[in-house]
Amino acid sequence: MFYRLTNNSENFRNYIMIAYTQEYANLFDGRSHKDKYKPITFKMTKETERKFPIADIQTGYLPICSEKAKKLIDEICDKNEVEFLPCELEGTDEQYYIFNILGLEDCVDYEKSKYKNYPSNPNKVMAFEHIEFNKTVNRNFFRIKDLPYCHYFISEKAKEELQKSGLTGFIITDKLF
Repeated sequence: MFYRLTNNSENFRNYIMIAYTQEYANLFDGRSHKDKYKPITFKMTKETERKFPIADIQTGYLPICSEKAKKLIDEICDKNEVEFLPCELEGTDEQYYIFNILGLEDCVDYEKSKYKNYPSNPNKVMAFEHIEFNKTVNRNFFRIKDLPYCHYFISEKAKEELQKSGLTGFIITDKLF
């Protein structure tokens, strides 16, 4: 069984990239980018969010994690599943990382899934309403080929480890969409 890893954005600070560019959009495409990565700075979406704690794991366009979360994810994952790229978060001097989930899985059963395509590009998935997988994925953290950004999936093992870790900021759901 797989689960979706999402943000607990109501109880933790939310961050966005200060300088979003197409270069960054293309950077996290399932490939390793340690050699050409330039550190990214994230800022809080609203000044009032200073009253909220910073999450250990924040999903969004790019998943971000604390040093503590990095250690756990590194233990759970094989070396070819994820790489950690340092980043800066406004409002803290602690070290945070983008955890770049390597590889994109082609595992969607389109006959059983419900989705919408872009009107301008009917061959490209815009959003899933319901998703079914057509094969087993032998990874603890993964993304799917059709929606590589903002949608992160985890295995039963990763779910169990994250739930007992005491890490904050994320929600694990069995509702994939």
